[in-house]
Amino acid sequence: MNEKIDLVKLEQATFRTANQDGFTELWMGLMILAISLLLIHTAFVGTVAILIIFQAVFNEKIKEKFTYPRIGKVKLRGEAETPSGYGWILAVLIMIPALASVFFSTVYENDILYLIARGAPVLVGIGLIQPSAYLVSKSGLNRYYGIGIVSSILGMVFTLLESPTAVSRMTVYLVIVGGLFILVGIASLARFVRKYPILDLEEMGNEQ
Repeated sequence: MNEKIDLVKLEQATFRTANQDGFTELWMGLMILAISLLLIHTAFVGTVAILIIFQAVFNEKIKEKFTYPRIGKVKLRGEAETPSGYGWILAVLIMIPALASVFFSTVYENDILYLIARGAPVLVGIGLIQPSAYLVSKSGLNRYYGIGIVSSILGMVFTLLESPTAVSRMTVYLVIVGGLFILVGIASLARFVRKYPILDLEEMGNEQ
């Protein structure tokens, strides 16, 4: 039992070390902003698809430039590249219909569709609770619950707001939520760069 507990703590410590660069928050923010682009115009579908499909590749390339030279690269054996489980399936089943209802509400007039589109921001906020719980379980940091809490509160606010269309409410909501994550990511990245500067061989030789 003690060995299992120690292993969990070790995995969480490794996750915290590997993700202190802020890119986790940055990518979440970019994904949310990408979804808002789809609501603005369907012409962005190609850009969004590329971002989603190749996100892991882009992230790895960036980490090779900024993260690994500073703290090294650590990956636990058997670590999954993408999260899975019933919680994520439920989150997808909540968020996709909510976003789809917003999009189709501009094309079809239907009372049920309108009600779903009206409450889409709070539904998406609730859907983001699962990523929050996932990050808490991986890192051991309860502060990640703030993602779901802030998103849900903002979603409730935008659901109650009077606005010309469901699309405009949802778009502004996604831009604000995505922007908040990006700001947090930038702050974390700036702190990470200051904490772990890269010293070239000449500087290290002079210090010695």
